[in-house]
Amino acid sequence: MKYGNRLFVALLAASFALGFVDAASAAKKKLTYDEAYQKCKSILDKQRVPGTSLQANERYTRGAGCMKKYGYQL
Repeated sequence: MKYGNRLFVALLAASFALGFVDAASAAKKKLTYDEAYQKCKSILDKQRVPGTSLQANERYTRGAGCMKKYGYQL
């Protein structure tokens, strides 16, 4: 087998291996809406993001971004 053929076979094998890794990571369980909400709320509480009066928009925006990270929209 020539060197070029070996390189091609190695690249082909590596691409299949990466494909299986991606499929396995995509099979992770998605959080439910309530679980994602509780997780985002706890993150915002730990960061002490204010949620009252004039600064409520910041909390809403950061919370919406967190929920989007888990695949949900507000």
